[in-house]
Amino acid sequence: MYCKVLIINRLKSELFFVKILNSVHLPYLSPDMKTHADQRYIQALLENDTRLIQEIYRDNAGQVSRWIQKNSGSVADAQDIFQEALTAIYIKAAKGNFKLTAPFGALLMQICKNKWIDRLRKKSRSPEVRIEEDMRYEDTAVRNLTEETETAYLREQILEQTFEKLSDLCRRILQLLAEGIAAAEVATRADMSNANTVYRRKKACTDRWRELYRTAAERTGL
Repeated sequence: MYCKVLIINRLKSELFFVKILNSVHLPYLSPDMKTHADQRYIQALLENDTRLIQEIYRDNAGQVSRWIQKNSGSVADAQDIFQEALTAIYIKAAKGNFKLTAPFGALLMQICKNKWIDRLRKKSRSPEVRIEEDMRYEDTAVRNLTEETETAYLREQILEQTFEKLSDLCRRILQLLAEGIAAAEVATRADMSNANTVYRRKKACTDRWRELYRTAAERTGL
């Protein structure tokens, strides 16, 4: 059985980092698409709407679990993949301008399939991968949304990794500013001379983060 509380908490834990990213204006995808009726599920993830998140679980978790167990996985594998897929959708949506153009369940299922196929590939289970590779994309709208969502998720991972490479002071300044704390107060907390010093350091930290991100993104082909 999936632990809905863990899924919700995982989504909530991403919000603070998203605030940091938005505060420094790093690059993201912003597709212009026609909205599907299931957009309410995207909004539910963003607003931590427990009722609709439980509905997502009720309508999709069983299907995901059955498919993964049918393809060399376990219930625990299905739980992990389901949470990763929901988190990927949340991360994409949290950037803004994410318009759902296909049924939410189809997108979620496709992301789960892709993630499980990739995990099988890493385990060198080539027969399973070859069988399922032809099934990766069955619908153009789902394919486009899946690729965009997974790309955003990969970018988020790179951004998190490169953020951890910044100095302690840089991370602290960016975190405090993302919380909406005034630069003068940040200067006091960070033992800096004044607000102007904070702004200058923020720019230097942001430039460094962007450099680290671009280098890492190039290595992954983004």
